[in-house]
Amino acid sequence: MATIDATSSSYVRALPTLSRAAELIDISPAGITRGIEELGLEPVPWGRREKHLGIEDLLRLAAHLRRASVEEVAGGLQEEVERDHPEQLEAINAGIDRFFDSPPPRRAEQPDRFVAELHEALPERYANQAEAIYLRHATSS
Repeated sequence: MATIDATSSSYVRALPTLSRAAELIDISPAGITRGIEELGLEPVPWGRREKHLGIEDLLRLAAHLRRASVEEVAGGLQEEVERDHPEQLEAINAGIDRFFDSPPPRRAEQPDRFVAELHEALPERYANQAEAIYLRHATSS
C-alpha cells in the first residue's frame, strides 16, 4: 500500500475547490461559504486565491447542507478524481472511508427550542406532560 501525503501539491490539486464543492453538493457558492462558516471549517489554501476542501470537510458540509446525499457527493468526487487525478484516487478513497467509518457528531438540540416546538405541536395537557418527561431525561443524561 502506498503512503499518502496529504500535504503534497498533487494531493491538494485533487481536492475539490470551493466552486467544485458547490457543484458536487448542488448549492450556490454563497451557500458553501455560509456552510463553511457555520461548521468552522478551514479550507486548504492553494496559490494566491484558490481554496480547496479536505475530503472529510466536504462530506461533513454535504451532510450539514442536506442538498445532495453524502454518498452522491462522495461518488461524484471519486469519479472526478479517477478521471482527472488517478494517482490520488487511493488517498481520496482513504479520506472517504475515514468519514464513513467515524461516528457522526452528535448535535445537541436546543432545549428551549425543543420545548417550544412541543407546545406548538401538542395540546397543552400533552405538551406539559412531554416537557416534564423530556426535562427529567435531559437532566439525568
